[in-house]
Amino acid sequence: GIYRHNEKLDGAPFNISELRINPNSKKIVDYVRSKGYIPIIITNQPDFLKRNILLKNYEEITTKICSKLGIERSQVFECFHRHPFSLECKCRKPEPGLILMAKGLYDLSLEQSWLIGDSWRDIAAGIKAGIKNTIFLKRNPILDKQAGNLDSIERISELNLNPKYIIEEILEVQKILK
Repeated sequence: GIYRHNEKLDGAPFNISELRINPNSKKIVDYVRSKGYIPIIITNQPDFLKRNILLKNYEEITTKICSKLGIERSQVFECFHRHPFSLECKCRKPEPGLILMAKGLYDLSLEQSWLIGDSWRDIAAGIKAGIKNTIFLKRNPILDKQAGNLDSIERISELNLNPKYIIEEILEVQKILK
């Protein structure tokens, strides 16, 4: 994944200098592509609206992510909505709207797709969209606790989301998708 480096909050970077990409992310993108899958990023980005971050900064960060991961910009689907700054939407995870948009654009079979996510919202959106093959990537528990994060494994359990796999490191995906 993508994370803010050396900060208490495991959140989105607000400018290009804060961007750090897990070096194993590119390996996994290449690996899933080699197995015939189309790598897609589905992301909630409410901080840009809430904190009035420039869209220019977001696009610069997204362009860098796409370049580093070797994916097209059209493979990134984002929701910028956040109540009370915008109306409720069906694209903000845990709603499945962005996944359904990707399905339509890329003619995906959700029954044969895999969703890898590091939050309960990711797993819930995948399940709502009809993806049965879900992988929950545990976040750093120290950062989770410091951030007061509700995206931990405890939240997954409370909501009975039952991801198909729970992993600690992104490279474990290679053992799952053989």
